[in-house]
Amino acid sequence: MESLAATALKRYRVMAFVVGAALVILTALIAIFGMGTTAPRMFSPFHGVLYIVYLATLPGLVKYFEISKGKLVLLIASGIIPILAFLVEAITMKDPTPKPPAEAQQG
Repeated sequence: MESLAATALKRYRVMAFVVGAALVILTALIAIFGMGTTAPRMFSPFHGVLYIVYLATLPGLVKYFEISKGKLVLLIASGIIPILAFLVEAITMKDPTPKPPAEAQQG
């Protein structure tokens, strides 16, 4: 069980960094080339797919760790607001509070 929680946390952490980096790159492309140009239009679907994979890691966090509704909103928003992914990831990794074993098995 603990290994499943650790795996869920590791998946989240990797995807938070990947999505955060992709969003920073996308933002830089928009700043450099403009909104309607080829570079951002080609890269934005890539970020979209990564964001969906990132969202798929969140149920694992909710299942094994105490995540408040406010923190869940921050986790969801961190994939669409530049730099927020890195900040929320640092907060999440600072003190992940595991759920009691019985509650994690039911959830």
